[in-house]
Amino acid sequence: MSTDAPASTTYLRDLRELLLRIETEQAGQVEAAARTMADCIARGGIVHLFGSGHSMLPALEIFPRYGSFVGLHPLIDPRLFWFNVLGSFGVPEMLFLQNTEGYADVFLDGQHLQDGDVLLIFSHGGTSAVVVDAARYAKSRNMTVIAVSSSSASAATARHSSGQKLADLADLTIDTFAPRGEALVEVDGLAEPVGAATTVLAMSAGLAAVARTAELLVEAGHPIVQSVRAEADENSAYRSVYDAYEDTLRRRQSGQ
Repeated sequence: MSTDAPASTTYLRDLRELLLRIETEQAGQVEAAARTMADCIARGGIVHLFGSGHSMLPALEIFPRYGSFVGLHPLIDPRLFWFNVLGSFGVPEMLFLQNTEGYADVFLDGQHLQDGDVLLIFSHGGTSAVVVDAARYAKSRNMTVIAVSSSSASAATARHSSGQKLADLADLTIDTFAPRGEALVEVDGLAEPVGAATTVLAMSAGLAAVARTAELLVEAGHPIVQSVRAEADENSAYRSVYDAYEDTLRRRQSGQ
């Protein structure tokens, strides 16, 4: 790659190469994840989506946005994200909770997770306490754990008291190939690279699996309630998705 290219071009080229690696080298993993997710939804189960910090963004992107469908359940805890840099809901508070063992169990207890469900976890390195605890919680309830993470980053030393990382607990992992330092572009005069890629790669891998899941559900004849843009009657369109989503959670809660 030419060193004369501006950093913007270098970033987009490097990102494209990583996406191509996911497409070619992780095709089998994406397919396996999609089949696991489709089987779960077809049985009346739920695919739960989890991440903390910037790894929460893929979960937010998958549902309930346009291009998605009912059967996917984002596990969103505002305390595990930041809305300020400093102060209330700032990064230091989020990092504290993210690295506090036992917090995930308290949060997940009220999130409709049940035997046979799937937990799709987004985490660049898979070493934070909340991610490891979430995977351990799911495994203890006979759920399938799918990880979207980077093999380069997950090579880091375990930080959890159990000695485990997400990679040790996941039944299936889709590798994003993101560099351990997360950013792609070296700039002369800067000690560290710039241009983070982890979120884009994790979102892309997750959405690829979701798209294939939808295709498999249609092939199986399973009815799908989609999140769609309806220009004529947006409120009704939104409400139909939300009602179906709520019904899914209620069925699971009542054990039906």
